Amino acid sequence: MIIDAHMHIGKLYVGERPLRPSMLLRFMDAHGIDRAALLPIESPEETHYYVTTDYVLRICRRYPDRFIPFCCVDPRHGSGNSVEIARRKLAEYACRGCRGYGEAMTGLFIDDPRLMGIYEACGELGLVVTYHIDGLRNIDERGFPRFDRVLRTFPRTIFVGHAQHFWAEVSGDVTEDQFSSYPKGPVAPGGATIRLFETYPNLCADLSAGSGYNALTRDPAFGYAFLERFQDRLMFGTDLCRNNQEIAIIPYLRDAVATGRISREAYEKIMWRNAVRLLRLEAA
Repeated sequence: MIIDAHMHIGKLYVGERPLRPSMLLRFMDAHGIDRAALLPIESPEETHYYVTTDYVLRICRRYPDRFIPFCCVDPRHGSGNSVEIARRKLAEYACRGCRGYGEAMTGLFIDDPRLMGIYEACGELGLVVTYHIDGLRNIDERGFPRFDRVLRTFPRTIFVGHAQHFWAEVSGDVTEDQFSSYPKGPVAPGGATIRLFETYPNLCADLSAGSGYNALTRDPAFGYAFLERFQDRLMFGTDLCRNNQEIAIIPYLRDAVATGRISREAYEKIMWRNAVRLLRLEAA
């Protein structure tokens, strides 16, 4: 079994065809993906169009055996007490079957008080938080001082790390100009991402997009050791957001287990078992 913890749907970019359910299902069948979490986008800092939670829920109702709904709430929406409005929307979406919050991509500091209210609500509702962190979204400084505070403040909330800044900080020599890029070369000791994994059991990650793949392959020995060491807290994902998108993580993980570079146990946890547990799904 394979569960994709990070996939998109709908019209995302100007001049490109929308990702329709039929296209996603063909992609999933071609790559042996049984189920996929669909992440809406409701913040203006990413993609050219919004993809609403209501749309995602409609698609997931049509294909309940293939798609898993996530919800997205931007705490800047509305007037008055925006945090309370966001909490009420999250409770509604959780009741309607959403299993996670994200993709979180607001152009705010990651510990902005409005986002802190969302993190607290997600912990109460059992929604994992899949966040995109780079130089423009969920902003933090080198070493993750703000994200450290978030993880410490909300131990009940499961955070799923993703995107360039998160993965760049596996290496201790990261610089600020790499927060939105894909650093190459050997991974230096002392990376903040590793420290956070060691310190906070509520930190997980998905391996989607070029950022996850780059972090694992820039230093091959590090990548395989990382997968084995944190096998209980990693989820497979593609971050499919374009037609004809190349997904290098799939052959990489299949080769890793086939050649014995990671164990079969680690492979199965990453490919589906952790998603079943973290997203509270029914096991096959």
